[in-house]
Amino acid sequence: MQVADRLCLLRNESDFWDLCTSTPETPDSGVTLMFPDGLLGFETLRKAALEPVSDAPPFSWLKFSGEVDQSFLVVAPVFVTASYRFELGTTDCRTLNLTRASDAGVVNIVTLRRDGSLTVNLKGPIVFNKLTGEARQVVPINAAELPVNFPVAN
Repeated sequence: MQVADRLCLLRNESDFWDLCTSTPETPDSGVTLMFPDGLLGFETLRKAALEPVSDAPPFSWLKFSGEVDQSFLVVAPVFVTASYRFELGTTDCRTLNLTRASDAGVVNIVTLRRDGSLTVNLKGPIVFNKLTGEARQVVPINAAELPVNFPVAN
């Protein structure tokens, strides 16, 4: 399979990589994201608000509401590591109606460890369409190369 067949954010590989490395935007308060498939392990969670943590930038809360209220701390990957790269499959791009990298946002779930340290799940990024609010947690094509518990530097 050629790179063009595996990557969907069109035209060339550099357009695709812009998804991971572009200058991040702090989400506006109350951005609503819709997860038709839920999150991995939390399939019933469908609607969430992405809200910046006012006293802890660049972190945001991904707040789900509905039958169960659940929140996840998230961060744009560029704030954690400059070398993060993942391959998004064509199916994910079609599901999210993404045709340009600039229309996509990416955040990763943060975990507070027992020792007080923070790690980020780089293996399961949350990708969303900035124009429509459609979102999904994806398993990248190159997931085997990515850590689930990447340490966040202080």
